[in-house]
Amino acid sequence: MAHAPELALGTPAAATPPVDGGDTPGAAGRRLRALVLVVAVLTFALSVGAALLLRPRAPPLEVLGQLPVYRLEDQRGQAFGTDELRGKVYAAAFFFTSCPTVCPRISSAMAAVQARSEGLGEAFHLVSFTVDPDNDTVEVLADYGREYRADPARWTFLRGDQPALMRVVVDGFKLAMGKEPGGPSAIFHSEKLVLVDQGGRIRGYYEATDAGGEALVGAAARLVDEAE
Repeated sequence: MAHAPELALGTPAAATPPVDGGDTPGAAGRRLRALVLVVAVLTFALSVGAALLLRPRAPPLEVLGQLPVYRLEDQRGQAFGTDELRGKVYAAAFFFTSCPTVCPRISSAMAAVQARSEGLGEAFHLVSFTVDPDNDTVEVLADYGREYRADPARWTFLRGDQPALMRVVVDGFKLAMGKEPGGPSAIFHSEKLVLVDQGGRIRGYYEATDAGGEALVGAAARLVDEAE
């Protein structure tokens, strides 16, 4: 009886391995997504850089005057003036402690400037000049500074004799001050805040308001940055 021929059973064919260096479909997709991401980041960086380069720069601050050398007395009873302020940007204000009208607003504006300018550190200072030195003694100025939470390291209150103050305020800052007969209400002075640069040059006059103080601190930061 004839036997049916046996079927030859060979071993199953092995899967063809990928060619060395080739990518699976998943890996290729990941590489493509990474490339797209890199291109997007570079495009964004280039657009931001171009915008910064093309953005118009603010005009430089004008030089409005040069202050004379001065040396007065601070709230600690120590000599203080242009030598101590050289190399610093500072804000100047004018007041007297018994003023019942505008001076509280001026000193409050200076207190706000002190708070806003903390980031400028020792590069920025505040100076308040009393225009009533006969009554504003060292002790009175120290008490007044504490009332407005003045940091003695950053905010100085100055007094001096009348001729010295006139030379600084009227001749230097180009602002009015004086006293007429009739008591404290007859004392007059400017309500402006003044920005002074590292070389003792006047760079701006500002209103003693929240907006004015903000503008002053912004301009002060520009002066500090330009010097670095």
